[in-house]
Amino acid sequence: MFLSTFFSTTGMEESAGDYFYAWPHFLYLLLNIILFISLWYFLKRKSKLTQKKIITFILILILVLKYAGDVLFIYEYYNVSPILSIYPHAFWDVDTFFSFQMCGITNILLPLTIWFNIKPLKEFVFTSSILGGIAVILFPVTVLYGHPYVVTLPILRSTLVHFFLLFIPLFLINQGDYKLSGKRWKQIVIGIVLLALWALFGNLLIDIGDNNLYLMTNPFLGGPIPILNKLPNGWHNFASAILVFIGYVIIYHLVRLFEPGGFKRFISKFKKADWVCFLFCLIWDSMNI
Repeated sequence: MFLSTFFSTTGMEESAGDYFYAWPHFLYLLLNIILFISLWYFLKRKSKLTQKKIITFILILILVLKYAGDVLFIYEYYNVSPILSIYPHAFWDVDTFFSFQMCGITNILLPLTIWFNIKPLKEFVFTSSILGGIAVILFPVTVLYGHPYVVTLPILRSTLVHFFLLFIPLFLINQGDYKLSGKRWKQIVIGIVLLALWALFGNLLIDIGDNNLYLMTNPFLGGPIPILNKLPNGWHNFASAILVFIGYVIIYHLVRLFEPGGFKRFISKFKKADWVCFLFCLIWDSMNI
């Protein structure tokens, strides 16, 4: 019974958004924080070679999870009737080999960019991976749905993939492997435009009727998020563009804390730190950032 539930898309379109900032979401946030600190602490105490091996293993893992999910979707498409959600698709489908979603694309490009050191892609891929990871952690529509305490392969996939999309770039930036620069903003703009055109191509010509990148319909209409929950379809894209811009700006500021010596520079601005800041410093120092 457990395996039949685990290997299914059951509940993927049920109660999405109902658990935002309720107990299941707070538990999910807490688990992400604990895992982030624990893994960071663990890796910082390993040699460079061991770190590289572990990161390589993680990158392989997120690729395996991506395609394991697609194997499940393909199986359900051909063998389960009625289909349990909109996610099942035929084998000869673009989603089998690539993706029309930002996180699905960075899921594939992040390992390739790191392994082959594709420098022209790093600015866009690193920032977009971090942004996508944070977005799903804050609004876990692909993690918390149906029964929040029933774990399925798609839930496990989304949980781990989005966590590592956030963790890996930040860790590599902290190690000095790459440094983000606002001067390379054109790479971000080009990446976003190409991504939007690619998703639009999928919505109109390949997966007709799909809502990749939420370009076609507003998924937050009538939901709990202020402003977005009232914007009609089409108009929501203007708000989304503004939020994406703000998101990338925040990422650039956030990443400064994770650069070598970044947190020490930040904390030096607060000589009269209160006890909360002091506790935060102790945790940060223990992670050797």
